[in-house]
Amino acid sequence: MDRRTGILLCWHAERAGIEVLESAIKALQNRRIDINRVLYLVQAQRVPDVPATIGRAVVEPISITLDDPTHHATIYEQVRNRVLPRLLNLPDGLHINVSPGTPAMHSVWLMLHAGGAFPAGTHLWSSQVSRETGRVRIDPVDFSITTYLAEIQRAARLQPQLAVYEAQARSPARRMALEHLARYARVFGAPLLILGERGTGKTRLVETYVASLKGRKQVVTVPCGGLDSALAESLLFGHRKGAFTGAAGDRPGLLKEADGGILFLDEVQDLPKPVQRKLVRVFQDRQRRHRPLGSDREETADVELVCASNLPMAELRERLDADLFDRLSHLSVAVPPLRECREDCRDDWNRVWGELRQCDDIPVDAPWTQEIEAALRRSSLMGNLRDLQRLAVLCMAWWSAPDHSVDIARAVEEWLRFTSTNEPGISELGPVNTTC
Repeated sequence: MDRRTGILLCWHAERAGIEVLESAIKALQNRRIDINRVLYLVQAQRVPDVPATIGRAVVEPISITLDDPTHHATIYEQVRNRVLPRLLNLPDGLHINVSPGTPAMHSVWLMLHAGGAFPAGTHLWSSQVSRETGRVRIDPVDFSITTYLAEIQRAARLQPQLAVYEAQARSPARRMALEHLARYARVFGAPLLILGERGTGKTRLVETYVASLKGRKQVVTVPCGGLDSALAESLLFGHRKGAFTGAAGDRPGLLKEADGGILFLDEVQDLPKPVQRKLVRVFQDRQRRHRPLGSDREETADVELVCASNLPMAELRERLDADLFDRLSHLSVAVPPLRECREDCRDDWNRVWGELRQCDDIPVDAPWTQEIEAALRRSSLMGNLRDLQRLAVLCMAWWSAPDHSVDIARAVEEWLRFTSTNEPGISELGPVNTTC
């Protein structure tokens, strides 16, 4: 078996910590895994004397503030905030020794692993010392539990260039919405309705979270507001040759195109009324039976139906055909606006920056200054994620490649000038207590 290289992540053991680390590295070497880097978590209150290297492995201490190393929630938050961001761009070959530390620390590794927080291909290990011989062995930990969080995280890793919501949101409002979305998306065959203001990322949620949870790779998106009322029925259901003037041949509709995937009706309230009536049968029938224009036979399609609207439920009810509304509104999720999820603001900012960054001259890490924090705190963020996108491109525009600096103040000034003319009453906003 060929030798492999890897990175080891573990806690410092309170007793004989460095000795435990050295033994784990040696035990992995016996398994033909050469550790060349160690991410070594130490409690800030009791920083040990950590060597710079052990053999060929460079040791990087990461100071973690823990008042109580037996408190699961505190450990979880510290690892999430201080450790997980360091793992985003790691090469293949992450190994975690779950044994050092308290039982609460062991549990957190397992929970994070089950939630899909670690890079694909991460290996968990348990190191043990034989009381009889004093020899150290290290055994693989088989903890292959699949959760909806793991599915979502896996999908996000497959498309790292996309800015998507963190599955484990910090704000209660967003966390509840994503939990409802995960629960409802796994009810197969039942239409799903997603409500939310413009810019809250409804389309991206369907293309990532919902598609992953439903196990459907293909998403056919229909921007209902752009449909020509005269052609909408043909576009959705298809037509046969000669069905109308200009129908020179048979054409499958978007329902058939989405066969095996998801048909996503975005801004569903903009569908022409005649099409709404004909969709009622599609929504109520699990085989999604429909009749192409000019055909005397019905066809079926294996599709999951998802709808979205930027209207509140009461207004959507008024805009839609009553029978269609009844059938698509059983499972509905409201995505909260960003101003109600300010705890998630910085995570969203980092992800938006990463998606928009296209030039190597632009720093990988999103800038975060007092000016940016204050601007986001004071803004009502009526454009939601689009406001973050606008601020990001302004910062990039004012980035100076020669001296590798960015005129944050100028970028924020331009951003505030835009928001002040597009958000009524923005100049009257006072400080918001919730920190971005």
